[in-house]
Amino acid sequence: MTYGQFFTSLARGFHETQLAILLFFITIIALLVFFTVYTVVQKRRARQKLARHSREILEHLLGKLDLSAQETELLGGLARHLSRGESVHSLLVNVHVFDACARKMRQSQSVDETQLGALRLKIDFRVLQPEEAPTSSAELPEGSPVLLVAGPGTRLPGTLVAQSPGSLIVQLGAGVSPPGVKTGLTMYFHNAAGIFSFHTRVTDQMEGGVRLAHSSQITRHQRRKFYRSKVRLPVFVASSSIAEVSQESLLLDLGGGGASIQNPGGQLKKGNLIKLSFSPEIGKFTLAGRVLRVSKNGRVISVKFESLQDAERNRIMGFLFKQSEGKKSPSR
Repeated sequence: MTYGQFFTSLARGFHETQLAILLFFITIIALLVFFTVYTVVQKRRARQKLARHSREILEHLLGKLDLSAQETELLGGLARHLSRGESVHSLLVNVHVFDACARKMRQSQSVDETQLGALRLKIDFRVLQPEEAPTSSAELPEGSPVLLVAGPGTRLPGTLVAQSPGSLIVQLGAGVSPPGVKTGLTMYFHNAAGIFSFHTRVTDQMEGGVRLAHSSQITRHQRRKFYRSKVRLPVFVASSSIAEVSQESLLLDLGGGGASIQNPGGQLKKGNLIKLSFSPEIGKFTLAGRVLRVSKNGRVISVKFESLQDAERNRIMGFLFKQSEGKKSPSR
């Protein structure tokens, strides 16, 4: 082979190698373009499917709720404050989304709290975990003890007996004159997250009770699990740790989860099981508990109630709200 033939062969091989490399890169680019277009198309289809599914859910929920024109307009106003990626139907199934939009809406315009509460109730956001702070009066369970404060010295204990889309119905104690229509009130209530209040007004008088406007402006006062208040009541303490018969003592404070009492004879110790019996004006209480701690050089014990039923806890709260008449409103 001559030098000319050698260099001609080398040049031909180099040219063929360049062509192969070029074809390889063209193929890779084509595949990348194909997969990019395919991914975009699939994502678009998924978004369209999700949007269609969301519309179907929304139409189904709206059909069940049968919202009025005013309620539909309010829902549309809330929807304008949805975060990017959130569907309108999430307003009807997710209380946290609803609350977030309501907060944003209040910041940008005036909101009719009665209409907002009525919409919450219609959607049925009343189911609330007991350890959570409520965000609307529509979440209060029926049967809850409440305290209505109409001004200095005016304390009206009652019970929430019913909820309606436009109002709360509170039954007052026997012989209590209900406040007049349009009277402004502060209503106090409690759950396991603490004690709360909201401002409201009387929309109607009923026999032995009142209808009150809903509110979504809830204020927390006490942050303890159950509201407690100072009391001074005779109490009988029974415990196998101190004597076979009940010992008389004094109840110093009382709440939905426990109490503080004078330690009879300084005999009770941390961990002792006891039974408390006391009889305020609303009836007798007999409560089982355990001594959590001893303080003030053994003179005072703190007791946690054990196996306390909700009905009995509500009786305690009703008594505490009733005995707060003439005192300062519940606070931290």
